[in-house]
Amino acid sequence: METKGISKLDLKRRNRKQILLAIRQAGMLARVDIAAQLSLTRAAVTIITNQMIAQNILEDMNGPLPEDLNAPKKKGRKKTMIRINPTFRYVLGAAINENDISVGLSNLANEALDRRFKEIDDNTPPDEIISFIVTSCRELMKKHALNPKQMLGLGIGIIPARWDQLRGELKGPFITFEKLVYLLEMELSIPVMADSAINLYALANIDYSNPASANQLMIYSGQAYHSVAVIGQELLGGFLADSDSISHMIAVVGGAQAEGYPDGSVYTELTRPAIIKKANALKGKEMTFQEINDAYMAGDPEITQLFETELSRLAFLMYNISTGHHVRRVVLHGFRFCDKARALLEEKLSALGTNRPIQLASSLIDGENSFLAGSALIIERQFYEMGGMLPGEANN
Repeated sequence: METKGISKLDLKRRNRKQILLAIRQAGMLARVDIAAQLSLTRAAVTIITNQMIAQNILEDMNGPLPEDLNAPKKKGRKKTMIRINPTFRYVLGAAINENDISVGLSNLANEALDRRFKEIDDNTPPDEIISFIVTSCRELMKKHALNPKQMLGLGIGIIPARWDQLRGELKGPFITFEKLVYLLEMELSIPVMADSAINLYALANIDYSNPASANQLMIYSGQAYHSVAVIGQELLGGFLADSDSISHMIAVVGGAQAEGYPDGSVYTELTRPAIIKKANALKGKEMTFQEINDAYMAGDPEITQLFETELSRLAFLMYNISTGHHVRRVVLHGFRFCDKARALLEEKLSALGTNRPIQLASSLIDGENSFLAGSALIIERQFYEMGGMLPGEANN
């Protein structure tokens, strides 16, 4: 029987992709369970998985599934488990943030193996950023005795505040970094991909084995707020460049003004720079956000009042957006609130959602491990979407 509209290669890649996705979600899975989930024959699953085991993509766990002593006895062969081999290929990742660059090495499970870190500012030349990424990638590969053939590629997440600096170009609703990608591929001789760091932070914060993270809202805090919703373990709308709609929402009717934003926007009222500006006005001096946190921890009455007001507004915002997306989990990335302020935010969010509680979680990859955002892009595009098929395999 011929399959119309899809080639044998496409069908093979699709079946392999679906098998890999099923195993990723379960951690380990038996062939018979894969067949049942995907409506494939057991014979087809056996052929495909045996081929991927031979290619070292999958690992047979060399033993039957532990027997459930309370389950009824069954005849026939016991299930054996297979999993994705995390060292089939290695991955390089980078994140270019507002104040730093994180470059690192991970495996296919996106577990951090090693990293490099550099602080930057608005005056850091693009050539210096690119040089640091190239040098770091070469050092990491050399240190871990890896060659380009063992690498799946380099993924880069770039924060919106750095798009112009790295010559990003908006093409419709997407951002591209063609020159940056070209230069890095020439230097490193491996596939390179780049996208908005906001999207990639949301992608890297999906825990595929945890049902609670299948639907969640990721909120990024920096000079502005950005947000991405994850629905069914996929980014809502895909890798869209426009993630700062949250900053344009109104927090205070008739509030503070800023060019390009409505009066009383989230940008002018609730972001870190907005809170610093308000604290400076209250105390009559220039303060860092850490000093504001310290003053709140010490019980300063003016700062306490400020935090209580702004965190109430922030909780209201989070509740409305998460409810609008039908999610019950909010992941915070880049937030610098002290533990006392975080507890107050949770308290206020809990009070709003007594009937529809919202769970707060911290980003898995904040700080020096933010390079895992870039790694997540390569793993998704170069491994799962390709069904684990590497260049040239189509001819085999």
